[in-house]
Amino acid sequence: LNQKANQLAHYLRILGVKPETLVGICVDRSLEMIIALLSVLKAGGAYIPLDPAYPQARLASIAEDAQFPVLLTQKHLIELLPRHQAETVYLDSNWQTFAEQLTDNPVNNIQLNNLAYVLYTSGSTGKPKGVAIEHRNTVALINWASEFFTSEQLKGVLASTSLCFDLSVFELFVTLSCGGKVILARNALQLPKLKAALEVTLINTVPSAI
Repeated sequence: LNQKANQLAHYLRILGVKPETLVGICVDRSLEMIIALLSVLKAGGAYIPLDPAYPQARLASIAEDAQFPVLLTQKHLIELLPRHQAETVYLDSNWQTFAEQLTDNPVNNIQLNNLAYVLYTSGSTGKPKGVAIEHRNTVALINWASEFFTSEQLKGVLASTSLCFDLSVFELFVTLSCGGKVILARNALQLPKLKAALEVTLINTVPSAI
């Protein structure tokens, strides 16, 4: 996982991704999604999630407002995306190109106040707005979680939340930072059908799904 994320990060550096560079991510819930997230952060950029399940008008609104210069996606999703000016990188067809890059961790000069990601609000009180989260915010969350939860509790965390919600940051980054296993699912209701269902030790979700 780390080596593939490093290779993609080195490639993103070639495309000009650096601290404060916004990178759109529109990817199915898969291993490629995790690699994409890590690669953007390793390159120094900040990710903007675009959920493929969202209406096209919603995706268009985010793309127009954010104006990210690079987009990570998959070939079969391109028709769902609105027109944009970003350099498009296809994670499912360009791996041979990424494989030519170094597997070492990129040298990273990110500061605590650099952007880590931008999430767009639901827009329930008006036009959706991008909420910019800095690295220090995420680091604080991970530090808290590593003290509050035990390694046994974080051994197998169900990752069922859309990247467009900040709970996904807990499910993915807290789990990986603490040495746990991320168990990906389309949503919490898929749990009974997962092959790794019995390995799930922690679930974060809304009461209705529980």
